[in-house]
Amino acid sequence: MPRLIDHDERDRAIGDAAMRVLARDGLAALSVRKIADEAGLATASLRRAFPTQLALRRYCVDRIHDAVSARVTGLTGERMPLAIAVLLELLPLDTTRRVELIAQLQLGSLALTDATLTESVRDLHDGVGLICGVALGQLDLPDEIDIALETLRLQALLDGLALHLLWADPADPATHARRLLEHHLTSLTARHPL
Repeated sequence: MPRLIDHDERDRAIGDAAMRVLARDGLAALSVRKIADEAGLATASLRRAFPTQLALRRYCVDRIHDAVSARVTGLTGERMPLAIAVLLELLPLDTTRRVELIAQLQLGSLALTDATLTESVRDLHDGVGLICGVALGQLDLPDEIDIALETLRLQALLDGLALHLLWADPADPATHARRLLEHHLTSLTARHPL
């Protein structure tokens, strides 16, 4: 009797392998053979799941989006502590988030020249903006604050902080990131314009 294949589990295994390859070896190494070897699967099995490179690349981008969304949705609390917790989920503070960011950067650079991937990467980018808006929505901001502008500024801060954490080596990255985010958000809650 043929063995039943759990397609979702197989796709997750392939996605995990692709993310590891992207983070460890870069976009140039994202080949069917390399990913199949990494996942411990036959290349034919991988090709059945993802018949094109584009399908696999989109799956990786969507996977990052879904993972971040699930983590953010699972958070509890309110006000400043929740805003900080939400933002920390977007930073490379553990192996999982570091791999996600490196994969996102690899695929994002490809999307600059590959229009077939642009929409997926742009959706991921826009999702970060939405999360920044959610974080700001937890704060008691003065009426004169331009929420749309501050959402963009917070996203730019997060993007820069994410890259900083990839390259810098602070002794305690989570404390470092929390301190910067708290300083920024606290400055917004002041009763005077910046």
